Amino acid sequence: MPIRPGDVLAGAPMNERTEDGRGEYILLPARSVSDDDLASFGAAIWPQQRNPKSILSSWWRKAAPECAVAAVHQPSGAMAGLCCGRPCQWVIERTIHPAVSICDWYVRPAHAGKLLGRRLLRRFEASGRLINAISISDVACAYVRRLGWIGPYASDLMVMPLPHLGRACHRAIRPRSEIEFREHSIDGIRGLGELSADLDEIESARGADALPHMRRGSDDWSWRLSIYPDRAYRFSVARRHDLPVGYVAVRPMATGRRGMGPFKGAVITDLVAIDDDHETLRLLGMKAVSVAAELGVAVALFATTSRAHRRALTALGFLSSGFPVLGSVIKRRAPVFMWLPRGPGKELRMDRIEMTFADSTVDLDL
Repeated sequence: MPIRPGDVLAGAPMNERTEDGRGEYILLPARSVSDDDLASFGAAIWPQQRNPKSILSSWWRKAAPECAVAAVHQPSGAMAGLCCGRPCQWVIERTIHPAVSICDWYVRPAHAGKLLGRRLLRRFEASGRLINAISISDVACAYVRRLGWIGPYASDLMVMPLPHLGRACHRAIRPRSEIEFREHSIDGIRGLGELSADLDEIESARGADALPHMRRGSDDWSWRLSIYPDRAYRFSVARRHDLPVGYVAVRPMATGRRGMGPFKGAVITDLVAIDDDHETLRLLGMKAVSVAAELGVAVALFATTSRAHRRALTALGFLSSGFPVLGSVIKRRAPVFMWLPRGPGKELRMDRIEMTFADSTVDLDL
């Protein structure tokens, strides 16, 4: 079932005027806003950021027009608000639901108090659609709570400092196992190749007991690669008796984006094991650390809401919010998640949900 943003994000019509009846604001595809107006908007909402023009490299400018909505103040022509939705599908009790992960949601300070935030959000609501968000600000959390959203709940930010040292330790303790690995290096230019079948087989094999989660098949990964075709991911697919049973995906951070300087880090975009098998997760975690070491980075980062992920990675030496002293720093930086408890969202529970960097645009932004 391929992801078609035009279907997934179909909602209220564009060119929609606000409900104040004066026609003061109009909603348009954000991709139709000029570069100069976008840069001006970026400077207004990020006054302390060194390069407000980084908004011009936002992921949604390369995605379908339906993925980002702008509110434009008609009298002045100024861009007053922005809301973006990352299209996806969720699997809840083996049923597939259309879904949108809200991100990049801002209202220009000079236009606050006009109900623009609510109007922009509602552009993405539709019957039968799951609406959620991960890694949103405290201000945004407070706003959507007033609109009936559940949360915020903190994910676990898992940190492996100096991966080359972690790799050396793991080599000394790695047990014998029936699991073998198949390595892939992919990008949007080369495509998924034979990895496509493995991703779909792993997703299909996740049983009825699997936590509610974003559907992580080849369609979703193909969509991700279409945004930044030159961005490379390193995949390690775990195979037992020549059947794929899990995978981990790692890539270097894109320095220079969203205020990132020369900091060298790696993002563990996703970690999946059929039935959350502990041995598979642990060996995939080791693989992620090994890849990060090969990339020569100073730290590897992974965010998750899964207890199984946390247990496996903690045993490998990953630091998290529970670590003495550094734990409080990590906790402050852990992405938070929320959702709208309507439609498919009614079935979700805070301790029964799986989200990682793959669910948000953090992977696309960093």
